[in-house]
Amino acid sequence: MRIIKELKIEKLVYKGLGLGFENSNPVFVSNAVPGDVLDVQVISTRRQVSFAKIEKIIKSSPKRIEPDCEVFGKCGGCDWLNISYDDQLIYKQEIVEEIFQNIEIGKINKIIASGKEPYRNKSFFPVDKKDGKPITGMFESRSHNVIPHKKCSLQPPLFDDICEKVISYIEASKMQVYNERNHSGNIRHIGIRYAIGTNEIIVILVTRNRKIPFSRQLERILLEAYPNIVGIIQNINPEKTNVILGDDEKILFGRDYIYEQIGKIKFKLNYKSFFQVNTKQAEKMYKFVNQSISEDSNVIDAYCGVGSIGLYLSDKAAKVIGIENNVKAVQDAKENTKLNKIDNCEFVAGYVETELPKILKNNEIDTIIFDPPRKGLEQRIIDNIPSDIKRIVYISCDPMTQIRDVKLIIEKGFTPKEMQPLDMFPHTFHIENVIILEK
Repeated sequence: MRIIKELKIEKLVYKGLGLGFENSNPVFVSNAVPGDVLDVQVISTRRQVSFAKIEKIIKSSPKRIEPDCEVFGKCGGCDWLNISYDDQLIYKQEIVEEIFQNIEIGKINKIIASGKEPYRNKSFFPVDKKDGKPITGMFESRSHNVIPHKKCSLQPPLFDDICEKVISYIEASKMQVYNERNHSGNIRHIGIRYAIGTNEIIVILVTRNRKIPFSRQLERILLEAYPNIVGIIQNINPEKTNVILGDDEKILFGRDYIYEQIGKIKFKLNYKSFFQVNTKQAEKMYKFVNQSISEDSNVIDAYCGVGSIGLYLSDKAAKVIGIENNVKAVQDAKENTKLNKIDNCEFVAGYVETELPKILKNNEIDTIIFDPPRKGLEQRIIDNIPSDIKRIVYISCDPMTQIRDVKLIIEKGFTPKEMQPLDMFPHTFHIENVIILEK
């Protein structure tokens, strides 16, 4: 065990780590704050780059605050509860600007704040056992140890209350808790999806097999406390995997979707469909994207999910074509066009890599919106961007993969005109970032 004494933390870098230097060699420290002087324990070193954890705080940074959570530093849900929210915004702005410092961007906007209130509209909580009793919470950072908590700053209080009620039901019904080490037991996760605009809730129990005892009793307990629960779903995942949801399911009560409202657009959301986890920030992002496209644009919305961005743009764009490989999300997107009486949006089920060239060939498109998963765009997608596209809107939850792709898009003759970071994930290091590229 190697200890570095009195390491001064100079700044925060991407992934929320504090950066200090030992003999000019970088040392990255979790839960550190700029200005801290720390004794740190080195976890790993590679090519003179070390990663470490705090052993002792010698001198606390003026920017360090007492986190309002009894398990901060153990639970992997938050990164920056020991930093004030105003300072979090400053650090995120600095980080994203540093990532893009070698690219000339016409206008870099100030990060759009989310606020200090709990923001998550969806969470899945692993279930485990401690001292012979079922528990739930969040995974410990870099492990699968479940860390229970009394309250969480990321989510509405109703999430913890519903989890507590489900855990009491699991204990009373003697339902066996899943053990991922020997692939035994049954209950794996508790999921909650909440529509802020309509106040609807879905509760999901992820199990290894189809057996679930006294489900009517669980229904009664939950509905007595929350009459706005519109669905209780049992999702069955029999596989030995880290993937949370399986392909099989049973509706124990109600329906498998909720309705959400953003602006004047109403969305049907299947419990499996992707939707931005911070609803209020999603609306701010959609407004920015709407301002960035031209009147009567013909738009491709790639990785469209339930069609939320495309539908939001429908009153300004001439036509929107969405692409999404999640079949249930596409079904929701198509129903959402009918729900909102929108006739200039259509949605295609398939992979962007294969569907994008077909749509570009058969339609006069001037704008493409990319909102890919964290891994970013495949090379062949960028290769298929034709020369007559006027504008690309690139939305990303990972600025590191985004800059990789933006550099390639620039090589195709596009110029970054504007960048808009958003704090979609307060108290974590994650940054949502939108870049507008034009010819």
